[in-house]
Amino acid sequence: MSNDAAVILITGCSTGFGKELALAALSQGLRVIATARRPETLVVLEEQGAKALKLDVTSSTDELKAFASQALSIFGQVDYLINNAGFLQGGAIEENSPEENLAQFNTNFFGVINVTSTFLPHFRARKQGTIVNISSQGSAMCIPGAGIYCASKAALEAISNTWARELASFDVRSISLQLGAFRTSVAESGNLKVAARRIEGYQGSHEWVQGFNQAAGKERGDTKIAAAKIIELITVDPKRALPMRLAIGEDSYETVKDILAKQLEDMEAWKAVSTGTDVVV
Repeated sequence: MSNDAAVILITGCSTGFGKELALAALSQGLRVIATARRPETLVVLEEQGAKALKLDVTSSTDELKAFASQALSIFGQVDYLINNAGFLQGGAIEENSPEENLAQFNTNFFGVINVTSTFLPHFRARKQGTIVNISSQGSAMCIPGAGIYCASKAALEAISNTWARELASFDVRSISLQLGAFRTSVAESGNLKVAARRIEGYQGSHEWVQGFNQAAGKERGDTKIAAAKIIELITVDPKRALPMRLAIGEDSYETVKDILAKQLEDMEAWKAVSTGTDVVV
């Protein structure tokens, strides 16, 4: 690992995509700062050469600023920030309590904003940097049984796309990645939280949660392959323009494409209602 290699900081590295992204970055010669709420889960990554730091993305602004200072002191810079930490809140929307909804958004949405904001002064001052926000095909699918999760990812994509425009003048890139179904721990009990309240009649939502949990470890996507592709995508040329959103995985590519095509079809079908609303002079 070269002392002048680019530095990548990844949140949520204890398992799943975060861990594989860190391993892929290490294999490609990057200097890696891996984070998790429980740093003891990062021993394997440390053995491979990563620096491990404790991070809870829902921490206070002052705590996150202190974390950013600590992270920047390790190598003197951060070139790539991957916002990966998150979890899935299951259940019909009505079943989710306000506290469960807030917890979902605090991690998947506000946590990303707050962590990223602590590094933006560094990126802007250097006139370079790349922000990668791990989203989901669920943002487009709006799945019954995962509505709050899908909403948090849709909101994340809106912020990510806005960053791509706002930060362009600073030569800072932002991209959201709509992941398909990969063999990670997201479907296991620790990362899948089910609404404490259960309302009879939401059969489709309940069946989806049950099926999602039972499918853990049987998903079609290979996390290692996807992680390697993502690291290569963002690092092969740090000045190359990136798409604001990109589907990752065969299932995500086909699903998101079909949804967008249907939206365009609906727009044309209902054009007469959408248009003709300008002020007549």
